[in-house]
Amino acid sequence: RYGDKTALNKVQFSLEKGAPVALLGPNGAGKTTLFSLLCGYIQPSSGKISILGHAPGNSALFGRLSALPQDAQLDPRFTIAMQLNFYARLQGMSNKLAKKDTARVLDMVGLSDALNSLPSELSHGMRKRATIAQALLGSPEIVMLDEATAGLDPANAREIRAIVSEHASDVNFILSSHDLSELERLCDQVLYLDNGQLKQHQTLGNNDSAGFL
Repeated sequence: RYGDKTALNKVQFSLEKGAPVALLGPNGAGKTTLFSLLCGYIQPSSGKISILGHAPGNSALFGRLSALPQDAQLDPRFTIAMQLNFYARLQGMSNKLAKKDTARVLDMVGLSDALNSLPSELSHGMRKRATIAQALLGSPEIVMLDEATAGLDPANAREIRAIVSEHASDVNFILSSHDLSELERLCDQVLYLDNGQLKQHQTLGNNDSAGFL
């Protein structure tokens, strides 16, 4: 709750390892609030959350859970490599390992050639892929992407979906969007939020709805 406003109400669900999960709902449905709760940025007014056996924000989740906010920005003053190296060092990596992991994640998102580029030298879609690379540093088990394809043209949106699809066997992705068509071919499981309530918990693969959990 935010004051008198209830942002999420009786939301209950569990996730299993497997295909990417879609978190869908119109703007203002509570998707970003749910991501913030899962990351431990804010605390629930009531209820309980467990991720990989731990409460959000627990130090045991450091490096195992990653999130990319919708409005994530790159620092215009530094190259992509310098920024990713910095964030890798913040995770406790040595300088040598940070450089190696930076090269690894940029290769994952198809930006190996942009290693020494400034953000201003990249297209909007390439900058989005660079921020996704940042979220993949350290090989987290769960990666949450908030509106990862928002504002992208169809070609760049397809590239983002291709990245998720290609690496879904190694990373559990949770992707938020207000557009089902963006994710229905990518995600087997759908959580649909509307006015702070979970309306559906559906598996698209067999078209069977699990209803409320």
